[in-house]
Amino acid sequence: MKNFLILLIAFSTFISAEEYEFEPEPNKAEYYSGKFNQGKDMEDLLSWGEKFAAWTNARSEWDTMRTVVFTPYYSDNLQRVDYVWLNLWPSAGKQFKAIEQWIKDGGKLASTLPVTNERVTDVWQWPISVPEGEMGELGFVRFTQCTLKEGVTMRKAFDAYKKFAIKAKSTGDNMGRKMMMAPVGAGTFDYDYVYSLYANSPSEYGNNVDNYSENLWDTDEANALGDISTCENGRIYSTVLVKEEK
Repeated sequence: MKNFLILLIAFSTFISAEEYEFEPEPNKAEYYSGKFNQGKDMEDLLSWGEKFAAWTNARSEWDTMRTVVFTPYYSDNLQRVDYVWLNLWPSAGKQFKAIEQWIKDGGKLASTLPVTNERVTDVWQWPISVPEGEMGELGFVRFTQCTLKEGVTMRKAFDAYKKFAIKAKSTGDNMGRKMMMAPVGAGTFDYDYVYSLYANSPSEYGNNVDNYSENLWDTDEANALGDISTCENGRIYSTVLVKEEK
C-alpha cells in the first residue's frame, strides 16, 4: 500500500508538471477612464500628470509604479471616454500600500484633476511578452475582449499565447502582450479576459502587423490561438508615458 501511494504521488506530480508549460508572473493594474472637465483637454491632463509624477517621485511607496495615459484612436464609440489613465504595479502589496498613502495625503492634488473619472477598474495581468527597447514619444495599444472556448482553461490559453509569442519573436516581432482578468469595477461583463497587444510606437505597431501577415498568420502557433478563445470588440489607443518606475 505504501509503495502504491508513493507511485500515485509521483504520477500525480508528473501529470501536474506536464499540464502547463509556462508559469505566469502576475502584476496589477488600475485603469481610470472618463471625461475632460469643461474647458480642459489632454494637454491639461498631461500637465497634471507631471505634477503627479513629481508628487510620487518624492515618495518611495510609488517607486515601482509606472503610469501611462491612453487616447482613443480606433473605437466603435469615440465619445465613450476622452482618456484612459493606467497605473501599473508589480504586486498588490505595493499597489495598496501606495493607495493608502494617496487616500491619506493625496487629496489636495486630486482636487486639481482636470478630468472626471467615470470608471475605475482594478485587474490582474499576466504578461506574455515585452517589447525590447524604450517606448517612444507615442506608443500604441490594442485591447480585445476574449471568451474561452469550451474545455480551455486560462492557463492553457496562456501557454498558447507564450508559444505564439516565442514563434513571433523568431520572425522579428517586437510586440508586448498581456492577458487581463478578474476585474473589479468593470460591472457586469460576458467575457473571460481582455487581451492587450502593444508596441513602443505606432510605426513599430504597424511593422509588427505587417510581419504577422507575412510570416505568422498561418503558422501552427497562430492557428492554435483560434482554438483557445473568441476575441472581439477591438479598440486601439495611442499612449504617452507619464511616469517610469525607478
